[in-house]
Amino acid sequence: MTPEALALTLAVQEEVIQRADEARRLRHLQVERAQYEAELAQRRYLKVDPNNRLVASVLEAEWNAKLVALEEARAVEERYNQGDQQQVSVEERTDIEQVPERFRRFWNGPKTTARERKRAVRLVIEDVTVHKTDQIVAHIRFKGGATQTIMVELPLPLSQSRLTPPETLAAMDRLLEEYTDAEVAEQLNQQGFRTFEGLPFLSTHVYQLRRHHGLADRCTRLRAQGLLTADELAHSYGVTAQTIWRWYRQERIIGICYNDRGSCLFLPQERQPLLAETI
Repeated sequence: MTPEALALTLAVQEEVIQRADEARRLRHLQVERAQYEAELAQRRYLKVDPNNRLVASVLEAEWNAKLVALEEARAVEERYNQGDQQQVSVEERTDIEQVPERFRRFWNGPKTTARERKRAVRLVIEDVTVHKTDQIVAHIRFKGGATQTIMVELPLPLSQSRLTPPETLAAMDRLLEEYTDAEVAEQLNQQGFRTFEGLPFLSTHVYQLRRHHGLADRCTRLRAQGLLTADELAHSYGVTAQTIWRWYRQERIIGICYNDRGSCLFLPQERQPLLAETI
């Protein structure tokens, strides 16, 4: 039971107590009235002339009837007053309000075993009825008579639950325009994306997903933009590939890494800085 439900229960209890007090007052008034009528009948009987047996007999019967009514009123008052005594004291109210937190600590406690949790559930829940349609509907009946209905979406089939969401693939495709597999994984994690297992992305995840879904890798995208290999750029300059790499390390030409091993493609000669043309 939630703290809100307990608060509502205690509020209802307060209302019940107030109504019980009013009912107790009314029952006591009934006893007082019955006692007054019995005493009045007694006085009438005592005042009658004993020789007038007919009148005396009638008044005696009336007195006896009033005495019976008085005893019945007292019995009713006693019976209901005993039931009204089952009220929540201040100490009991405090204990009740602490039940949710105590149960939460017990349930989440590191020393609480699965066996103990099952026993706790059996103490609280009477039965559960489950219906499966387009979702799972569980009707829970608690020991005290309260009920609750919980609706849960059906889990996806295994073939679908292991699929990467389209929005994740779209983000990956977009990031591959600028980053290598490892860098894409880092960017995905920073943006809050996770694998279908709920794990952070690694470069291997990116590699496998782009291969499986036919996403072009960084190298293919750079080649489509006109970037060249070291051999191709060396041919345009009339030098060796080793020279191209030396110029790259000296930051005299622009190269872009397309994988996490440091492999590069280079801008064509006409798009390189003028410094490269004067080498």
